[in-house]
Amino acid sequence: MSRQDTLLYLREDADKRQKELALTLGRQRALLREVQNKLQLLENYLAQYREQAAAAECVGILSTQAMEMRNFIAQLEQVLRLQRENLQHQERQVNCLQREWVAARGREKGLATLAQRLEMEQRQLELRKIQKELDDWATRSPVLRMFR
Repeated sequence: MSRQDTLLYLREDADKRQKELALTLGRQRALLREVQNKLQLLENYLAQYREQAAAAECVGILSTQAMEMRNFIAQLEQVLRLQRENLQHQERQVNCLQREWVAARGREKGLATLAQRLEMEQRQLELRKIQKELDDWATRSPVLRMFR
């Protein structure tokens, strides 16, 4: 396998990895937004339920109803804590994938630059080879020797 073939393989592999990471990152960001939205809904619901419970206690409800409302609020707060933990986990995942994607993108760009340099070197070598052949032909040509 030539240098150029190896570089082409590495570049294609890096490009594929970068694209896969970009797709995964996009899905993870969508999941993060979904978790954020659910958290917001839960926070809104908890605030509304607290208001309703406070209003009900002010007008005087039965102690059993008040206990049920407090227990429900406590359960809702627990769900909210779990959702916040899930949000933090999703944010860490997004940050990790973002770093991986940036590194993969840098690798792909570096390999692309290296491939361009290799291509330029090969063109220059080819041009030098052609120039040398022309020079050799010119020095051997009997027609050109007559004009010297």
